[in-house]
Amino acid sequence: MSDDLNFRTHPAYAHLADVAHQSHEKGRTPLGIATEDIARARLYSYAYRLHTIGAFHATRQAVQKQPLSDPLAEAHRERAVELLTDLANQGMDPVGDDFRAVVSTFNRYNCNVRRAIGALERAHRESGDREIGRFSARFREIMEEISAGNGIHLTQDMHAPEQASFVVPNLGITIVPLVYGDHHSWNLAYLGGPKSDVPFHRHHEGVEIHLGYGPVKGNTVLGECYAEITEGYAMPIPPMIRHGYVNASDMTHHVPFIFGSLKQAGWGVFLDVEAQPMNLAQMQKVSIRGPQMGHTVFLERSIAACAEKIPSLHYPIIPASVTDRDGVGGLELSVARITKRGFTLPSDVFRIISVERGKGVIRMAGVEQTIGPRDHLGIPSGIPAFLRQEGEDPMVILDAIIKPGN
Repeated sequence: MSDDLNFRTHPAYAHLADVAHQSHEKGRTPLGIATEDIARARLYSYAYRLHTIGAFHATRQAVQKQPLSDPLAEAHRERAVELLTDLANQGMDPVGDDFRAVVSTFNRYNCNVRRAIGALERAHRESGDREIGRFSARFREIMEEISAGNGIHLTQDMHAPEQASFVVPNLGITIVPLVYGDHHSWNLAYLGGPKSDVPFHRHHEGVEIHLGYGPVKGNTVLGECYAEITEGYAMPIPPMIRHGYVNASDMTHHVPFIFGSLKQAGWGVFLDVEAQPMNLAQMQKVSIRGPQMGHTVFLERSIAACAEKIPSLHYPIIPASVTDRDGVGGLELSVARITKRGFTLPSDVFRIISVERGKGVIRMAGVEQTIGPRDHLGIPSGIPAFLRQEGEDPMVILDAIIKPGN
């Protein structure tokens, strides 16, 4: 497939682009598309999907705000906006598990990403606008992090990358998308300012698990109660329940969180949020382990306990039944010890993993990738993923799925 943009690609990515192009040339035939091609196309497609509220959204917002006087530059800018909108909208579509993952889903992402880069670069060339040039270069950089990789795309929850996040309109929280599955996602609430609070809010048809890592000192809110937090925690949150966090120290406290819904395209509906302001003094103070806090667990204790296990094993620490209400689905958070002998994760549903301790290798869809602490990645359903510890430090991961709670 010809490319006059010099768009950087991994050989596997370039192969998929050629396979998709050849299929379209022959009337979109599935002939010649291997099972491994389908699996790899799904990996690349889910990697692009995380930018539904990431680079696709943020780049569109940035270029729309920039004033341009040249009519031709304006036309290219509008074309870029249309393409970025279409790329974001594609996140509502399922990523299939047959040849259409290559010919339709991957091909559409690949072609529109290239077209968006071309339109942005032409808008910069015609206008000479430095900001348009900066937005264009950053968008290309983010996209090439995916296209130049082997398909196993890693993200981290340590910072908020430029031009790749989303500000929730009625809360003012900056959300960094990390992994976007079929009905759930893993994200980072990147909290700026001196207090690093999460404003109180609730979701109508979405469920969450908030994750806190030490050092931490503050109060986490659930419903009409709050509890003091002094160590790492994981708090499950059903629909229609007020929740938030009030920082009680001068330490910045960013909040990774898992979000999902089986009733919506739940991995990305951050507009399903209603502000619920209330004074902390009006709430009841309870123990973090009390029944009012809905099965909140000490996260880092759970990770440390799992690290002490000798064999590979995998078990839930928050079951799906805790958050499932009225068919919305429940988030199940599990912890796993991965040894040097390795372990294959269940492949029944889309699974998001976060490496908590140690280093290792993951192998799926015919490729391997080294992974380490705070790396996040998605494993599509039906694709077996084998993990193996490397080095002497115990390897521990968290993983999340969404399913009916019964």
